[in-house]
Amino acid sequence: MKSLFIKVSIVLLLFASGTSLAEIYKCADAQGKTRYADKPCSNSAVIITPEKAPTVSEDSEQRMEKTQRLLRAYDAEHAEEREQEAAIKNEKLQRQQKCAAAKRYQRGVTQASRVYAYDEKGQRYDLGTEERAAEESSAQEKVEHWCDDD
Repeated sequence: MKSLFIKVSIVLLLFASGTSLAEIYKCADAQGKTRYADKPCSNSAVIITPEKAPTVSEDSEQRMEKTQRLLRAYDAEHAEEREQEAAIKNEKLQRQQKCAAAKRYQRGVTQASRVYAYDEKGQRYDLGTEERAAEESSAQEKVEHWCDDD
């Protein structure tokens, strides 16, 4: 936000210094509100002549260029930080999703009355006691891997 303000200020300063001096009229409308225009709005219009914008010295231009380089570096650094924060947030979300899936699977393996698997022909078969214990152990390892002490 601060860099945007500085950039807009610079543009306005450059624009003001490049414009020719013109007359500006200050008028009061029917409701009594003050407004400004480049043409007289009424007989009571007051002419305001703006002062000429100060010239920009070479030293000022060099400082401005240096400031712009610093602002670009600052913006690039912050963009990189935002990307890193987004990557960390995304990784955390993925871990949470995998943790939830691992917990669902573990709950299914430990609480189901029958646990089954598929053979190479695609036929379903019930797991025996040892196979079921191995599957429960595997499910517990997945929960420990994906979940951070929830």
